Amino acid sequence: MSGNQAPAGEFTERIGFEYRGVDDGDYVIELALRPDHMSRAERAHGGLLFTLLDTCLGRAVIEHLPEGRGCATVEMKINFFRPVQHGRIQARGRMREMTRRLAYAEGEILNDQGKRLACASGTFFLTETFAQKDRERV
Repeated sequence: MSGNQAPAGEFTERIGFEYRGVDDGDYVIELALRPDHMSRAERAHGGLLFTLLDTCLGRAVIEHLPEGRGCATVEMKINFFRPVQHGRIQARGRMREMTRRLAYAEGEILNDQGKRLACASGTFFLTETFAQKDRERV
């Protein structure tokens, strides 16, 4: 694990995200799929996979910021390649570009056989503090 660790939020704890930290330049989060992660079609819900990648890409950006700073998602695009119904999945995110105010990150989700399930790219607004009061966000 690297040194710039933000605490996990209650939302992602309830989902079951397991924060693994930095591995070979990528920020890694793993998840053991559960029945409550499934859509009505009995596969991992697309919103779950989107949340996993959004969190992983954001953490990848935070790893490159001074301690105490944060980021917020401006936009994100995801491509889904194959469904997953069980097992463990792993998200890997990496920060690609950074300016004074924005960062761009890319990532992917792999199943337990190493097959790519989805990939995403996103732009993140860099904030002066990890958490902002409502008025500071405007």
